[in-house]
Amino acid sequence: MRGATFLLVINGFIGLSFAAAFLGLSWRSRLELGRWCAAGFVSAAATVTVEALAPLIASARLLSGLSFSLLLLALTLIAAGLTRHYRPGLSVAPAIILWACCTLFNVAVTYDLPRGTLTHGLAYQGPFAAMAALGAARVLGSGRRGPWDRLLAGILVLVSLQFLAKAGAPLFGDGMAPSVRGYVMSVYAYYSQTVGAVLSLLLGLALLGVIVAELVAETARRLEHDHLSGALTRAAFLDRATSFTRRPRSDRPACLVMADLDRFKSINDRFGHAAGDEVIGIFGAVLRNLSQPGGLCGRLGGEEFCLLLPDLDIREAPARLEAIRAALAGRTYQLVPAGVRVTASFGVAMIGEREALDSAMRRADRALYDAKAGGRDGYVLADLPAEGARPAAPPGWIDG
Repeated sequence: MRGATFLLVINGFIGLSFAAAFLGLSWRSRLELGRWCAAGFVSAAATVTVEALAPLIASARLLSGLSFSLLLLALTLIAAGLTRHYRPGLSVAPAIILWACCTLFNVAVTYDLPRGTLTHGLAYQGPFAAMAALGAARVLGSGRRGPWDRLLAGILVLVSLQFLAKAGAPLFGDGMAPSVRGYVMSVYAYYSQTVGAVLSLLLGLALLGVIVAELVAETARRLEHDHLSGALTRAAFLDRATSFTRRPRSDRPACLVMADLDRFKSINDRFGHAAGDEVIGIFGAVLRNLSQPGGLCGRLGGEEFCLLLPDLDIREAPARLEAIRAALAGRTYQLVPAGVRVTASFGVAMIGEREALDSAMRRADRALYDAKAGGRDGYVLADLPAEGARPAAPPGWIDG
């Protein structure tokens, strides 16, 4: 192979390999970044293909325009993917418009500028530097500070600086300002394609790292959450709640609520398991919404849930529970007839300063049992642990 053709082939192979890797990782995932990156690296591979086939393209202006447009499109697609991933509230339209405007400007103006000048170098390389900088800005502006995020932003900054350096390369010798058709055989092509290969590898690996980290986190979230109710699984809830009770709370109150749907088996038997699943899903959504901010909601099994509510005193718990009951009563169901009331019972225990989680759960569970025995559709206050003085029960509570 003549000149830098071998390096062009290597860079094309790098682009297609990363594109395949991105598609493989994102094929069954909702993560869009992989698909944007795959398209970007395919466009980068198309760029070097055009440059390698330069002798077959009759028009030098067309050759220059295609090479410029495809490489800028590669960076644009990656920047757009980073925008959707890191700043989903922002539009990708500005990046697409910038690509279109720069492509037209390149064909109409930049091509006719004298080669070997800083003006031509900045006009040609500047859009590449700007697009890479835009990608870095999207990452840094997101507020994410994971190791892969930092690495990706740093590499994008390097990519941007590399293009700016290439803009000034013609000032360092005649071989650094080749003609459009003489590019492949030039010294400049060796430097450009070698540095490009290294940065492509670094950028591709950093993007893969971000995507893999996101997929691992997404898998962990799915494993920790019950798919039906959206609440934490039993194991995840117990793990997080145990960690909470072991931390010093400096007299900050916290309550544990055991919640159980009333006569849930009857709903399953009369209306089918699909109706039961719908009720579980709605009940879970109500509990999750009203356990925030800062609370934990877990499904312990079947129709039984548990809430850990930090910074909630036992005197304030009735208002929260009444809000839960009202929200549940106000929900409508597709598979449960309108005349059927869906209710729940609750047992509430204030967690002692040095009390273990299992102790608080036992007290809350006994209170839940008393609420069931007392007629359901209500809540009962559990006894406080021996280490604390018990506050007066609010009016309307059934004392457990």
